[in-house]
This record gives sequence, C-alpha cells and structure tokens, in this order.
Amino acid sequence: MNTKKAQKGSLLASPKGKAITVFIIAVVVFSCVATVFAVANIPKEVTVLDGNKSQTIVTNESEPAKIIRQQGIKLGKNDVIDETQFDKDNSVLIVKREISVQFKSSEGESWKVTLPARTVEDVLAYLGIELGEGDAVTPQSFDVISDGEQINFYKAGKAKLIADGELINVATSNKTVREIIREKGISLGSDDYTIPALDTIAEDGSQIELIRVTFKQESEEEAIKPKTLYKKDASVPIGMTQLSKKGKEGKRLVEYTIRYENGKPVAKEETDSKVLVKAQAEVLLKGSAEFGTGKKDLKEKDLKFSKKYTGIASAYHEPKGNHCANGMEVAVGRIGVDPSVIPYGTKLYVTGYGFCVAADTGPGVAGMGRFVDLYMNSEAECEQWGLRDVTVYVLK
Repeated sequence: MNTKKAQKGSLLASPKGKAITVFIIAVVVFSCVATVFAVANIPKEVTVLDGNKSQTIVTNESEPAKIIRQQGIKLGKNDVIDETQFDKDNSVLIVKREISVQFKSSEGESWKVTLPARTVEDVLAYLGIELGEGDAVTPQSFDVISDGEQINFYKAGKAKLIADGELINVATSNKTVREIIREKGISLGSDDYTIPALDTIAEDGSQIELIRVTFKQESEEEAIKPKTLYKKDASVPIGMTQLSKKGKEGKRLVEYTIRYENGKPVAKEETDSKVLVKAQAEVLLKGSAEFGTGKKDLKEKDLKFSKKYTGIASAYHEPKGNHCANGMEVAVGRIGVDPSVIPYGTKLYVTGYGFCVAADTGPGVAGMGRFVDLYMNSEAECEQWGLRDVTVYVLK
C-alpha cells in the first residue's frame, strides 16, 4: 500500500503533471472570459424618448451616448440625456432639450424659465415645486412641453358643495363644477343643474349648489268662468248695459305637471283637461238707443234703476249752439232738472220721452211746480207736449 501512494505522489510532482495543471486552469479562465464577453454583447431593446417621439431600438451598445449617436439623434449644446431609467429593468433613455417656457403661479406672478426638459414635471422639479393634494397644473405634469409654452400652476383652494342635503368641503384648483361633482362620485340626472353652471371654474371660497329636478303628475277640479255675451238692444241707451241672463260656472278636471327642485314645487304646467260641467254664458244687453230717441213705452220691469220720481214735465226749445247749464250743447235727450235733487250727468228715463241725461236747469223747474223740463226740437213740439205727469227713473 505504501509503495502505490509514493508512486502517485511522484507523478503529480513531475514536470509533466505541472503542465497538465496549468493547462486546465487556462481553459477555465478562458471559458469564463468568453462567457462574460458573450453576455456583454447580447443585443437588448432600448426605448428612446425625445419630445413627442418614442422609438424602440435593438442594440449591442451599453453606453447611452453611443446609443443616441447610433440612432442619429443630434444633441444641442445644452441638451442632456436622462439615464435615471436606463437599467436592467427599464432601459429607457430620455432626451431633454433646452427650452424656454413661461411659468405662472397661483398668485398670478409670471416668469420665464430656460432649462433642459421634456415634460411639465421636469419644469416643476427644476423650480422645486411639488404638487400637493388638490393642486393642479396645466398642461398636466406628465404632458410633453414645447419651447414657448406656458405652464399654469393652481394651488388647491377650498369650496363648499351642497348636494342632497349634505355640505361637502371640496378642493378647487382650476376644476370645473362638473369635475368636482364627478370626483365626489355624485351622479347627475338629465334635468339636474348646478349654481354656478357645470362648466364654471370653481373659485376658492365659492359655494356650489346641486339642484335636483323631478316632475310629478297631479289633477285638480277647477271652475270654468262663464263667458259674457253682448246683444244690442234698442231699449237700453248707448253706453249702458243691462243683464238679460245670469251666467253659471262650469267645472273641469285639469291634469298638471308639477316641477320640483330639491323637493319644492317651483312650476306648474297644464298638460290636459276634461270638461265635467259646461259653463252657461252671461248675456248682457248693450244699449243702442240714443238719449231722447229710445223707446218711450218701456215697462218699469225693463229698466234698471235706483230711484224714481213722479211729477210734472214741461218742454222747452232753444236754438242750436246754445249751451246747457253744465256746458253741454242743447239737444234732444238733455233735460233741465233741479240739480239739488238730480245731479248733472245723471242718466234718466222719462216716461213718454225716453232716455235722457240731466244737463240743464231753468225757470221751468225753479219754483213753478215742474219736476223736469224736456228739450224739444221745435216750439211746435213743445206746444204739443204741454204739461204732463211723468215718472222719472234714475238709471243704474
């Protein structure tokens, strides 16, 4: 046993054994180097973002600058390559071009900013601005920004929203009323509306009210007012009317659509109706008889009067153009009275003479026992009339 061990040990210690060992080590090292070299040169996909352009390429290059040059992308003096997303997981290169943009703060201040940037977010980061809860910016932070554009920053404000009986505090920051309501998960009916209107930008400290609109059908019984019909009648003087037939109300069933806003009725529209009882028209006799020429044989029942007097009526005549005591020109139908008993302008009916008006006075009714003095067209008519007993009706 000892002899064999000695022989084996002497083999490894020989020059030939050493050569074999060196060869094995060299092969292993070469294999490792080759493996590393092969892995390093495996083609991979890289996405290059440049403004609004996005291109995905396959390359063996590992250096960002070489990849950019490989694609023929030229960089300006102050343009930069953002490598923050260039790793084994993403492999994204972002080209940020030097641009100048106008920045406007929520306080209304505005200034010019020049920097290498691709998105609005790059500008905000450059200015050290972080968007807090409710803050807003236009264009949006992830939007690509171009040279010469304006960025508007809106600090979150507070407003109050009254909806469905609740008072809700909301953030405003350049949001429309519609956007605020949508964010709160509140649905709008087709007829619902808001104050202010949905497309209004909500301002800090403002109050928004949601108006819920509903409709309801209701029915009611209503009276139908009678119509008034007029008929000409020669037994009634011009300018006067006399009731011939009393009207009677009817009845109808009316359908209404009631508009409610937040539960309160605000408008009522008739949509249908049905007559239950027809109305009966009122008939009025419209006078067509001129004073002094109306019927002289009317019955007392045909007259509407408030008072009546009996007495003696005389007659008189004066030339046309003369005037009565009340200033009217003398004419048939304008008679003399005692104004202390019958005031001027009173409309009268005198039996045997007709309709007339109190307009004059004179010796015929001044202490001579005559109640009225009737104007005639001629002295002959006066003589024919003479003195007569009459009834004088004071018309309503």
